[in-house]
Amino acid sequence: MRLLAQENRMFLRWNIDLWQHYEITVTNHTHSVSDPTGRTIDLADRNTILLWRKPFVDQMNFDGLPIDLDDQAFAREQMRWWLYALASKFTNEGRTRLVEPYADLRLPKLYQLDVAGKYFETPRYQFSICGKPLGLGPSTIAKPLGNPSVGSDRIFYTRLISAEELFRPYPWFVQGAIVGGIDMTCLYIHGACHFFECEFIRDHTAVDWRTEINTPEQSPWRLSTCNDIPIWSELVRSYMKRVGLLFGRLDFIYQGGVLYFLEVNSNGQFGWLEDWPKLSLHAEFLKALLDPSTEIRRSIL
Repeated sequence: MRLLAQENRMFLRWNIDLWQHYEITVTNHTHSVSDPTGRTIDLADRNTILLWRKPFVDQMNFDGLPIDLDDQAFAREQMRWWLYALASKFTNEGRTRLVEPYADLRLPKLYQLDVAGKYFETPRYQFSICGKPLGLGPSTIAKPLGNPSVGSDRIFYTRLISAEELFRPYPWFVQGAIVGGIDMTCLYIHGACHFFECEFIRDHTAVDWRTEINTPEQSPWRLSTCNDIPIWSELVRSYMKRVGLLFGRLDFIYQGGVLYFLEVNSNGQFGWLEDWPKLSLHAEFLKALLDPSTEIRRSIL
């Protein structure tokens, strides 16, 4: 927002956690949103573009409102379909830039891995409901295929498991564990690749660096200086072209000279990788956002 203000660009930010403080009106002829300060934007204005940044409808808060759980669920569905219509409108009219709405539905994890096998090494994996677990190596991990939330307040982090003891029948996604190695991520912005690595120590007691988030032990990330980055960058560009993404954050593990692909987050966060207060990554992101060549041309599924 600071950079947009410096560019003298008018903008309106819609926050899902403040949803009840916005006024939204959609009719046969209008499509307007007013924020808590009273500013209003006309979404029918063809000069308006859309930046899609993770509208987690499931996190809508109803504190202080006399709405029971069933009606809350219905309200979330109402909001979800408004957002779906909004994304469809902007994308079909060529007004969505850089970040593709709902790309995670078009590019589910199993398909990502299938395509990635043509460009990177991938850990052995298996999705099964009643099938016997494959021999995936000396250690096995279980992880979610999609949303990691379990209920309202728990997260299913990647964890080491005994594949033979998995409850059946149940839909499990498992992979051969890479114990050790370095967690790496690549921020991809319209052809530019920025590789970072984490000081998290991967071992048999912890395999998911996210368990440290917001703790005093949280491991820092730093810009990677690995000699293979030019080679990896070309592979990332080829992969992102193949899956049709202009933006994303790709997660890897680097071990024994091999870069293992884990997944690509088509709407990935990157503020925690930024060199504050320079905002160089944000400035690059904004430049790409304002570039007409980053128009999303894919129709919403």
